[in-house]
Amino acid sequence: GDRFWGLETGADYYITKDSEPQRILELVKNILSADTVRPWAGTAAAKTTGVDILSRVNDLLDRKLYEATILSEIGRVARSLVQFDESFTSVMSLVARVVDFTVGAMAFVEQDDVDVELMLNRRAAPSVVDEAKARLLEAVVAARAGVPLGRVRARLFAPPGSGLSVEETALDGFASFPVETNGRLSGMLVVTGRAAGKMTPETRTFLGQIANQAHIVMENSRLFERVRNLAIRDSLTDLFNHRHIMDLVHHEFERVGRYQNAFSVLMIDLDHFKGINDQHGHPAGDAVLREMAHLLRDQLRATDSLGRYGGEEFVAVLPHTGAEEARQTAERMRYQVQQRRFHAGESEVRLSVSVGMATCPAPGVGSSEALVREADKALYRAKEAGRNRVAS
Repeated sequence: GDRFWGLETGADYYITKDSEPQRILELVKNILSADTVRPWAGTAAAKTTGVDILSRVNDLLDRKLYEATILSEIGRVARSLVQFDESFTSVMSLVARVVDFTVGAMAFVEQDDVDVELMLNRRAAPSVVDEAKARLLEAVVAARAGVPLGRVRARLFAPPGSGLSVEETALDGFASFPVETNGRLSGMLVVTGRAAGKMTPETRTFLGQIANQAHIVMENSRLFERVRNLAIRDSLTDLFNHRHIMDLVHHEFERVGRYQNAFSVLMIDLDHFKGINDQHGHPAGDAVLREMAHLLRDQLRATDSLGRYGGEEFVAVLPHTGAEEARQTAERMRYQVQQRRFHAGESEVRLSVSVGMATCPAPGVGSSEALVREADKALYRAKEAGRNRVAS
């Protein structure tokens, strides 16, 4: 029946624990040793019966099965999801099954720096989100015995119920659950809203358990993403590295072959960049490359990708983009670079870029490598024509 639905989702985690069966036996002994069962409000005391004992035990089992199911689901998140964003939203959705929060958040503390991830379970005014974040940071500082924080980075995930018409305009309740690792504060789970202010001691205890298990899951996900980024990111610019951006080109080329959607590749090269290194030094040149990478990335859509091809050359991958739209993007990049004053050490310098573009599908382009070669040939033509221009 419904009482045992949790077994289908891993509640045997509870049944097989050594300590919990003993707790049930102790409960039964306590009930049997009493002459009466504590009456419900408005009822007279009654003699203890077998039905009373079963009811009390079933209530305890119900709660424990439910708690074990939630913890088991968090374990499944750890085993099935590795992307941080997916893991976080899944964990917070499980928290919402325990307490119907308005703003839920997890903080991750590394030395003096804090990363805060927030999620809305229901619509709330921006002031409510801001207050929740401020209260969380206050709780973190308090848990650190007043030691101030360094860098604070926060992200807000879009609410699953963004279509709801009711919007909360005040922070009605706040509850925090610190997580310690080796005696030091390493994280915190926070829930806000009316339900957060009315939790029973049992619910608070359970959320403390969730906080500890969820923190382990999320830290593992954060570690995975860091390791993955080391493998796919260029250490200087934080753009995708050569291998990964070429993998993305290949992936898009294969997708075009299946669905016949256009996509374009841009090869972008800094004009006369060698002069920057010669005149201002390589550290200044590196600073210019980082600034250039950020500027180019800002000209792209969220669905586009940008990578460092090598040296002062970059590659942009533009899915679902035909030749005309790709040219507009390339011209926007070229114009923004031309207008910018870049910082080269203590000096400001002006730069330009040449851009070669190629669009797929196209006659004679039978592979992703061939498409990149076409873009590279177009870049060469832009250079030969005088630089600071776009060619196809």
